[in-house]
Amino acid sequence: MSAESAALPAVPSELPALYGRSEDVAALRELIRHHALVTVVGPAGIGKTRLAQAVAHELRDAFADGVRLVELAPLADADLVAATVARALGIAVGDPRTALDITVRALAGQRLLLILDNCEHLLEAVDRAVAALRKGSPTVHVLSTSQELLRHADEHVYRLGPLGLPAEVTAIRASESGAVQLFVARVQAADPRFQLSEGNVGAVVDICRRLDGIPLALELAAARVPLLGAQGEPVSHAPAP
Repeated sequence: MSAESAALPAVPSELPALYGRSEDVAALRELIRHHALVTVVGPAGIGKTRLAQAVAHELRDAFADGVRLVELAPLADADLVAATVARALGIAVGDPRTALDITVRALAGQRLLLILDNCEHLLEAVDRAVAALRKGSPTVHVLSTSQELLRHADEHVYRLGPLGLPAEVTAIRASESGAVQLFVARVQAADPRFQLSEGNVGAVVDICRRLDGIPLALELAAARVPLLGAQGEPVSHAPAP
């Protein structure tokens, strides 16, 4: 791999805390270690990108040629998928029509983890790129995230579910669930005085349950709490020290 591509960032050097996903991280990490093509599948807002980043961060030293993340969400033209991947790898291409062949040749023999993020609107083009990589660069591992399967022959699928919800409505037990942990952390980012308490835990748990533990929905709801409160009333704060 060229010095240019080696200088490219793989995943962010600092990742925000990932709540309630330790089992998902461990399971996905093992899938990637043992299989060359893994797809994380789930609905929008479920946290596929954050999970992929966390796993890539843990595996950054497991692949001799590193980890590269290709964000496909902004891409509207399927014909540019291969060129976008090439650019993310620091591979110079002129004609987008030759980008895939050039990329496959450049990666031949490389031990690399390539993450293709948000593939659902470009499935056919992504599958063509993956098929070419699997044939010409079989030592490259591919992790894709998508709302739909690639339906590739050797694809191994990891279906990502919502964050865990509390079984009991007490501050101690609720704080053990991923959904409540994320919600409280996001509220505290906007209002550090906020604390989960027996006085507001019922409202917090109700929000998490009504939003089905979907991370994006929880984050959006948490952003409103400093203004509206968890119960639509002024927010309950811990006493000042």
